[in-house]
Amino acid sequence: MKLINLQEVTKRYVTGADCVTALDKLTLSVKEGTFLGVMGPSGSGKSTLLSVLGALTRPTSGTVTIDDIDVYGLATEKQADFRREYLGFIFQSHNLIPYLSALENVMLPLAVSKFSSAEKRRRASAMLARVGLPDRMLHLPQQLSGGEQERVAIARALVNNPPLLLADEPTGSLDTATSRQVMELLAELHRSGQTIVMVTHNRDNLEWFDRTVYLRDGLVEKDTGKSDCSLSQAM
Repeated sequence: MKLINLQEVTKRYVTGADCVTALDKLTLSVKEGTFLGVMGPSGSGKSTLLSVLGALTRPTSGTVTIDDIDVYGLATEKQADFRREYLGFIFQSHNLIPYLSALENVMLPLAVSKFSSAEKRRRASAMLARVGLPDRMLHLPQQLSGGEQERVAIARALVNNPPLLLADEPTGSLDTATSRQVMELLAELHRSGQTIVMVTHNRDNLEWFDRTVYLRDGLVEKDTGKSDCSLSQAM
């Protein structure tokens, strides 16, 4: 089943007299359960692609469909509901709230849910245990190592059980050993059926992906996908 389907997606940024094309008629399909790596030089369109997938940046033209939902056909308030229900975000900077404990940070996506406070704590605790932090739940972010902070960020992204996990350079600020631990965790999630799209500059991460797309100047330069995944570049 195709979870992601982009058809001729173009994104242009206009500043005064300047116009930059970040994505250029990109057509991309990704099957459910794929661990997709997105690579390319700075300015190639990687972050824009992730932002478009995350219902954060409206494309100039083209369609973005996730789980048969036309993402940019939704009203603004419905897009917020879509992000909360369908997407988990992991960022290089972690974006943890410094004055909240690890447990409280993971509970944040559940704030608007109808679960009781006890159920929110239970779900957040279970997710922290799943990422290997059962004994660090009450620690503040500054009391955690970089790798532990990244694990909290992953737990927060997953606490709503989203079909799609979007990761933007999650190992970019970590040392080699810690990066590998984080990638092993993501690989474990992938083996359990989680669909992941991850932007990275680090070629050491290639071993973990079952498909890699290389972008350059908003175009697909190369796709190392398996035969059961499809990608084409509309020219």
